[in-house]
Amino acid sequence: MASASHRENILAVIRGEMVETIPWVPRIDLWHNAQELRGTLPEKFAGMRVEEIHRAMGWPLHKYAPEYSRPEKPEDLNHRSIGLFDLKEFPYTYEFPSDVDIRVSQEINGDEEMTHMEYHTPVGMVSTRHGLTPEMRKSGASISWVKEHAIKGPEDYKVLAHIFGNLKIKPAYERYNAWRDYIGDDGIAVAHGLGLACTSPMHFIQKTFLDATDFYLHHHDYPLEMAALLDALEGVYDQLLEVLSGAKLDAILWSANVDDMITYPALYEEYFLPWCHKAAEILKPTGTVMVNHPDGENQGLMDLIADSRMDVADAVTPWPMTKIRIEEYYDHWCRPGHLTIHGGIPEMLLLEESTTREDLEMFMDNLFKTISPGTRFIASIGDTTPPDADFDRLMYIGERIEKDGSLPLKAGTFQPVTQANLEAAAQAATPQSVSETVAALEVGKVFEQITADVLEGDEEEVVVNARKLLAQGVKAGDILNKGMLPAMDVIGTRFSDGTVFIPEVLLSARAMNEGLKVLDPYLTGDNEKRGGTVLMGTVLGDLHDIGKNMVVSMLKGTGYDVVDLGANVSTDDFVQKCLEHRPDVLGLSALLTTTMPQIIEVLAALEKAGLRQDIKVIVGGAPVNQKYADDIGADGYAQDAGEAVILTRRLVEA
Repeated sequence: MASASHRENILAVIRGEMVETIPWVPRIDLWHNAQELRGTLPEKFAGMRVEEIHRAMGWPLHKYAPEYSRPEKPEDLNHRSIGLFDLKEFPYTYEFPSDVDIRVSQEINGDEEMTHMEYHTPVGMVSTRHGLTPEMRKSGASISWVKEHAIKGPEDYKVLAHIFGNLKIKPAYERYNAWRDYIGDDGIAVAHGLGLACTSPMHFIQKTFLDATDFYLHHHDYPLEMAALLDALEGVYDQLLEVLSGAKLDAILWSANVDDMITYPALYEEYFLPWCHKAAEILKPTGTVMVNHPDGENQGLMDLIADSRMDVADAVTPWPMTKIRIEEYYDHWCRPGHLTIHGGIPEMLLLEESTTREDLEMFMDNLFKTISPGTRFIASIGDTTPPDADFDRLMYIGERIEKDGSLPLKAGTFQPVTQANLEAAAQAATPQSVSETVAALEVGKVFEQITADVLEGDEEEVVVNARKLLAQGVKAGDILNKGMLPAMDVIGTRFSDGTVFIPEVLLSARAMNEGLKVLDPYLTGDNEKRGGTVLMGTVLGDLHDIGKNMVVSMLKGTGYDVVDLGANVSTDDFVQKCLEHRPDVLGLSALLTTTMPQIIEVLAALEKAGLRQDIKVIVGGAPVNQKYADDIGADGYAQDAGEAVILTRRLVEA
């Protein structure tokens, strides 16, 4: 009897059936693009596409469009910054309304090339900028970075509502069919929903039109404007589902880049989950496998994702890159039969800078013990194989799965799977409990109201009560240190504990900042102020700034003077700004494995400039850990914004 094809094997796993061996389906798209662009692709793979490498190695394909694909022509990505793509693998296309005048121009500023888009409509105009930096190209990226978002103020919502309220979604089945035929029985071809797989109209707004932190402030400040745009987008999504229902898809990625730091549970439950259910009701009867992409922190979303009616949780990235261990994911999602995991192996285990080969070996030892019997598990790198991965380690994973991955797996005792100092460091960085922090608020009735106002994010009441207390003769320093700052301590602790999420943090920080504006003229002595100066930025080549922005908001909210340099900051700029501002602390963020070496360059440049001994340097980002921070000589590492504030305080007050 002939053995099952890769396609049949993957689909059987998704159905919860027992197959012979855990499928090993590494995603090497990003690694391949970067190696090819650098001219460092191994000789045996020279001239080969990703699919050809998979076939040569005997690996199945779980292939996404358009992840790391290269558009046929640059203009296919013109509308990227409003969430519209025209890629050859998509089973649909779109048509703008006839009364929208679209103007395109190219802008070159040094090595930075930007596409400037203007959308003129009868109700107004919106503009965007997006492009690829040289560093992005070297890292293998193909989807451009949005530098200027479409929504800047409340007036922009009606313009986008006009565009999308009259947008037409049309079938383009032949494109997807040709791509699926190319994949054949070697795997499954995973299509995308709108906006690179935005789950719902609200997710589309969040992911496409606004910076992630601005989204939550707009959600609070402009509910009516956002609701009107939401209505227009719902019509587009209904069109999309109708078109997709006739496409005969292998699978569709319906929900990308969901984690509880960006997408807090209440938002997911109200605006995301109903569209997961609706999509599943329409598409699953056609045989389409539903895939979501929870590649970040998911403590607050575990139950909701289990209830999403999706079939596959893709790019699952466990501890030590996130807070949830692989056995927790498996117990919560796979054993009850809710989902199949695709991923499960942290990409940092492929990096010599972050982990040892022994760490990887221990992880694999324990993986086989903790996911028994091993059904509903497709082994892969969560999120993807990084450009600087040790390819020998990737090969080792495949060899171990071939050797020890026969199903059913035998259960064993779980043991910590990375170096002891990683675990110890994580425990040491844990903030004090909420109850301990709340005890700090017992400072007298006089400050109770302003403390509550900051906790609730009520900026107007913070301003009113700050002025009242000043009028009563209360010192500004006491209002700050005994009333407002303890509230932000609570917020930071609760954020780290997972009991509050990004909206609460942002609203509290904004309320705190408004209160500080009232107090600033009266804070004349250094003894009345807590804090210092902190310089923050994401390193060169890295455009991710959500985590960095959270740290900035919380530091400002806890009384620090923060200079935010933004993303993609060069080493020279870091040094120049350190000379200009003489910060107490410099915070360096890197979310990509390819940009981690930039942290080392900044440290070396600070040393050369004679600044290093006077500035404490803290580092963070998904691939960064305590071991890496120790190895490169940083002064500290923080896993999240709450820990970053605690660490900063400790370093400033030392």
